[in-house]
Amino acid sequence: MALLSELVSICETHRLDTGATLNVFARRLREAGRVSKAGRGRGAAHMTYLDAARFLIACAATDHPERTADAEYAFSNITLSDDNQWCEAFHITAENAPTLDLALAKLLEGIATGEIDAIQQGKNEERRPGSALRIPPFFGLILRRSHVSASLRIMEGYYHFQHPTLAAIVAAPDYLAQKPLMEELERDTYRFRTGKNLVAELEEKLLRAVAHLIAGKGAGSIIGPEN
Repeated sequence: MALLSELVSICETHRLDTGATLNVFARRLREAGRVSKAGRGRGAAHMTYLDAARFLIACAATDHPERTADAEYAFSNITLSDDNQWCEAFHITAENAPTLDLALAKLLEGIATGEIDAIQQGKNEERRPGSALRIPPFFGLILRRSHVSASLRIMEGYYHFQHPTLAAIVAAPDYLAQKPLMEELERDTYRFRTGKNLVAELEEKLLRAVAHLIAGKGAGSIIGPEN
C-alpha cells in the first residue's frame, strides 16, 4: 500500500508534473475529502485505486493546482456513454463503473492484479500458439478538457465518458426540451474551456507504475516493454 506522498513521487518520476505542483494537487484533494486522509507520517492514510484514479484525473484536467478540487470532481463524475467499443474480457459497464473515476480505478486494479496482462497473454497465445513473441496490452486515458469528456482505452475496448447533461440533451425529445439543458451545459463547462482546446493523455507506463505502487509492488510490468 502507498501513501499520498509516494503517489506524488512516482508521478513526478514519470514527469506528470513537478513535485511542487503535484504536492499542491495532493493537498487540495485531501482538503476536499476526495482522497483518503488519516493522520501524518506513519499514521497517514494508504491510497486506494480510487484515490489514485482521482489524483490522476485531477492532474489531467487542469494545469492550475488551486482549481484541483473543482476540476477533479467535475471530470471524475462524467458518465459512461452508450457509444462504446467493448473489451469483452475486461468489461466496463454502467453498473460496475458508471463514472470516470470508478472506471479508471477498475483499470488500475486490473493492471495491479495481473488480470489485464493475463488477458493479453491469452490473446497472444491465440494468435501465435507457442510463440515467444509477447505483445503488451494497450491501455490509456484521453481527457478532453474543453468538452469535459474522456475516453478510456483497454486493449480493444474504447469507453467514452461525457458530461451528464450532454446525455440528457441527446435523450431529450425535441429542441424545446434540449434548449434549457444546452444552456445548463454551457454554464457548467465554460470554466474548463479555452481557445487551446487542450487534450491530456495518460499512457501505459504511468498507469502501470501507479497501479503497482498502490498494490505495494514495484513499477515494473509482467508483459511490459521493459521485459
